Amino acid sequence: MREVGFILATSFGGSFQNFLTEFQRRHHGDGTALDLAKMAIETFPSFRDEFEYEGKKVCIWKRAQILVAETWAAFYPASSTDVHPIFPGKRGPMISKLTMFADYRVPQILHHLRILSYPPSLITKLESGVYLPSGSKEELSLRVASIAAVERVRKEILGIMQAESTTTVADDAVSSVLIDFYLWDLAKKVEIGVQRIEGIETADMAPIHRTRSIWY
Repeated sequence: MREVGFILATSFGGSFQNFLTEFQRRHHGDGTALDLAKMAIETFPSFRDEFEYEGKKVCIWKRAQILVAETWAAFYPASSTDVHPIFPGKRGPMISKLTMFADYRVPQILHHLRILSYPPSLITKLESGVYLPSGSKEELSLRVASIAAVERVRKEILGIMQAESTTTVADDAVSSVLIDFYLWDLAKKVEIGVQRIEGIETADMAPIHRTRSIWY
């Protein structure tokens, strides 16, 4: 909070609105959601959710992407013909270019829905409350697998929509952002017992993984 506040105060007059104005200036009013996420990464080091794994750089960018997604959702136009105030350019927000927001809750519900499979050794660790260090193999595997799984879900939904439509369905008709919003809420409801998954076989609800970091 101190770092973000200091950068906003010294570079953007203490205002996130000024940060967005600078974003528009840099991209001549035609910046997309991914462009804004990249600017957040470049501007705020504590949003730079990146790791080195087996000699390769892994960029997850959870907080940067959810910052953009929630800004996009908060100012969503009332009508499809209205211009989005944050992304007024010809390309629009292109929100489908963002991934889901990889943390601890969505992997839990993906496993419950049997979209993700956990090895028995991981189940044992989760049930025992074993601490998974940030950037460890298990923690990164859970987060990266969640991103890949939600992208597969998005493509399946697009396929169903295309099969039911007489016209071509655009790739941005479905976004991983909205799938994430839905799955996160669903996980909470299932965990506290106010909702149950009906009609499909599910796995036992595993505990969330325990990791201490600033990236969630």
